[in-house]
Amino acid sequence: MTAQAIGKYERNESMPSSGVLIALADALGVSVDYLVGDQEMVLESVEFRKKKITSKREEAQLEARVLHMLERYLMVEELLGLLSVEWDKPRESPYPVVGDISEADRAACSLRAHWGLGLDPIPNLVELLEERGVKILSVDLTDIDGLTARAHRTNHAAVPVIVVNRKDWGER
Repeated sequence: MTAQAIGKYERNESMPSSGVLIALADALGVSVDYLVGDQEMVLESVEFRKKKITSKREEAQLEARVLHMLERYLMVEELLGLLSVEWDKPRESPYPVVGDISEADRAACSLRAHWGLGLDPIPNLVELLEERGVKILSVDLTDIDGLTARAHRTNHAAVPVIVVNRKDWGER
């Protein structure tokens, strides 16, 4: 498959054959339904945490899996009538943490102050983040430890997403 053909599919200038759809779904690790469904959600500002160099293909596969999982996550919330919590974005974010540990300390103190957390240990970080509108997904990963991104949907606010390696779930 050529880059030009993929570009034509993305711009709705051409439609892939059923064989090509099956091959694409298999390569990305998603269902054919996912590929032909309503693609109103996109990931932006994707940042990977990697163990080693990974291919663009591996990154694209993970992004497709994340979109698919997040779409199902949000669909379940809708079907059950659960209100999806809006992202309680701290005023100063994103925090400028470049390379100095003191920058990380300042960012943590600012976030704790904004969310009214005090200085006590946080008993369940995943629960805290989800209560503040961050979606946490646990995925089996090999060469990638995890990722962060924002998912944008038509007529909805951006949804921050954190993906962690299921094998390292307790450590992260």
